[in-house]
Parts: sequence; structure tokens; C-alpha cells
Amino acid sequence: MINNVVLVGRLGNDPEMQYTPSGTAITKFRLAVSRPPRRDAPEGADETDWLNIVTFGNVAENCAQYLDKGSLVGIVGRVQSRTWQTSDGQRRYAVEINARNVQFLESRREAERRRGAQQQPEATPTKQPPPPEEEFGAIPEGEDVFGDQ
Repeated sequence: MINNVVLVGRLGNDPEMQYTPSGTAITKFRLAVSRPPRRDAPEGADETDWLNIVTFGNVAENCAQYLDKGSLVGIVGRVQSRTWQTSDGQRRYAVEINARNVQFLESRREAERRRGAQQQPEATPTKQPPPPEEEFGAIPEGEDVFGDQ
């Protein structure tokens, strides 16, 4: 049997970390993953799946320490389902991704820029003009810029 999941998405909330009675760290968060729209959907209408992610041990501690809402991550793990009974006797069911590897896909600088943009009110973006052609220099006609001839 194969149960392997590879996802790339953004956190929908800040990670929440807890410890088991034996001291193992558990961190949970939701991941927004886009997928192409159905054929009959309007153009540009990507759909988003919200997936519950759970991590354990060192991976959980790193996620809780370094990630926040909006962080871009890559996840490798497996799908797991579980059922339990509430104190009032109702049966509950959950499907989640047990992530064994979480890759941080944005640099520290990008994360700080994203956090700053989330905290500041939206400013009107200023359009930067393209750099003048002279900065790059014109390529003489007939010159082999790749050096293979």
C-alpha cells in the first residue's frame, strides 16, 4: 500500500503546539492548497482546499517556532483518519495530514516582508518604470552572447 502526500501551500493560522503527557511536541495548523478550477468554472477561479496538518517531535517544535499564518511551506507526509467519542456520546471523525517533513519555502527576508505587509494598512502600489536600456547595454547585432559559435 502507498500512503504518501506532497503538498505546497500557505498556513491559514498560526501553528498551535502542545505536549503529550510523555513530553512529545505536537503542532497543528491548517494549510491552504490551491488546485485548478473545474472546467465549467470562470477563468481565474482557482479553488482552495483547507487541510489539517499535524506534526510531531522536532518537526513540531520547528514549525511552532518559525512559522506563522501565511508562511509558504512544502510538506511530505501521509493521510490519516481517526475517530473518537465525545463526552456526550457523539462519534467524531477527522482526516488530517501527518507531516513527517516540513520545508520552509520562503526566505527570512520574504517572511519579514510578508509580516510587515500584513501589519500595515494597504498602500497604493507605485509602478516602477522599467530600467533604461543603457543600463544593460545593447547587444551588437551578430554577436554570439552565449559563446557557442
